[in-house]
Amino acid sequence: MTEDEVLRALNTRVNEAENSGDRDFLAGILAPELAFLRADGKTVDDGGRFLQKVARREPYELTFEQVEVLGTRAIVKCVVTRGKERVHNVRLFVRLEGRWKLLAWANEQLTSSTS
Repeated sequence: MTEDEVLRALNTRVNEAENSGDRDFLAGILAPELAFLRADGKTVDDGGRFLQKVARREPYELTFEQVEVLGTRAIVKCVVTRGKERVHNVRLFVRLEGRWKLLAWANEQLTSSTS
């Protein structure tokens, strides 16, 4: 598997874990510290607050825009969609102890479910 394929599979699994409320999986892929910007553009959660808010939800569909591997760092750009709601994600992964770990994640609302 190429690094691109590994990261696409990992991010697909992240989306599935968010949809199903699988905190254990998500906790296992977080770097020791996480900065997570919510789609409201104001709320920044650390890893603990991010995990506390994970709960089963109506599924979002994941679409990849770009995966860019930069040595031991990688940027994944994707969009998650549910109905009219679309949220753009930029995720920064770092390779720690041979595994990709999520270090930062910034979201931006593209459309709202009321538009």
